Amino acid sequence: MIPPLVYAAGIQQSLAEGIANKLGTIASPNQELNHLTHLYLSEAGLSFFHPEARSTNQFLIDFNSGSTGWRIKRANHEKLIKKALGRSEKPLKILDCTAGMLQDTLLFLSLGHQVTALEQSKILFYLLQDGISRSEDQSIFNQLDLKHMNACSYGSQAKNFDVIYFDPMYPLSKKNALSSGKLEYIAKILEVESLKNNPMHDFEVLQLIPAKKMIVKRPIKAESFSSQLNYQVMGKTTRFDIYI
Repeated sequence: MIPPLVYAAGIQQSLAEGIANKLGTIASPNQELNHLTHLYLSEAGLSFFHPEARSTNQFLIDFNSGSTGWRIKRANHEKLIKKALGRSEKPLKILDCTAGMLQDTLLFLSLGHQVTALEQSKILFYLLQDGISRSEDQSIFNQLDLKHMNACSYGSQAKNFDVIYFDPMYPLSKKNALSSGKLEYIAKILEVESLKNNPMHDFEVLQLIPAKKMIVKRPIKAESFSSQLNYQVMGKTTRFDIYI
């Protein structure tokens, strides 16, 4: 169930009502809803709040600063993901099956590739759209096609991709939840929308999509989804399993 969308001032009413209609919820100026789970539209943008999240800040996607902005600026230094993609004489067509906060998608775009990114969460999809609209660098999104869709459902129509990229959400431990309020907020969003995934099942379905290569991002100590992988690119905490 999508929570209500609270808007800060009358100037946001029309936009709030339009977004709420697409989300299938209500738009309200009632600030008394702010202590409950809700979306919030203000001059800063569209954000999400959950009272049970450890972070007291609203969850707002910002591509202009923070770790995401820093990673974009140094995309060529992201050696692991570049090695996983491999060398190519022309831009790759990449299907990112788990858009999340677009962190890896933005690296692919920064490296000159074309990306179709899929996000199954309706709330996260509109938070991403809002973040993109506020980005100071619109050019980086020119080769992005962001879709609100479950990757397994999209698989039957996926064609002509060079790379299938799958980054299932890591189990949310107390340690990484404390270190990243954003990860916890994404987990809360999925919980609110009653979205549950079986990574092994998703992998088996996505592996059927015709492509030159499938890249699966995993925690360094996690088991591979299949023994049929071709090779791995290893980092300190993360690795990429490559299927050709």
